[in-house]
Amino acid sequence: MILAIAIQNIPEGTSVAIPMEAAGYGRMRQFWAAVATSAPQPVGAVIAYLAVEQVNALLPFSFAFAAGAMLSLIAIELLPQAYEDRRRWLGPTAGLLGGAAVMMALDLLLGV
Repeated sequence: MILAIAIQNIPEGTSVAIPMEAAGYGRMRQFWAAVATSAPQPVGAVIAYLAVEQVNALLPFSFAFAAGAMLSLIAIELLPQAYEDRRRWLGPTAGLLGGAAVMMALDLLLGV
């Protein structure tokens, strides 16, 4: 589970860095902006933990909400930008399929 959460932080940070790159910001500023977007996560994790401890039925719904939020971000923001240049479709497609394969393998291996 921790590995899956860590892996999902990659597109989250990328979704911050890509627009900043297009706007002309430097790599260090992009990096720290991506780090800053993850800073509130520990606070949210504690709140979520306390909520799930009180009501165990919230866990599946919170996972579904988090997954839906990440998938919508990818579908709305990242995929259209990745496929803007119609001549260069192999890289984004390989990344998409590779990421899906890794997550499916982790699901099967870890029994999550």
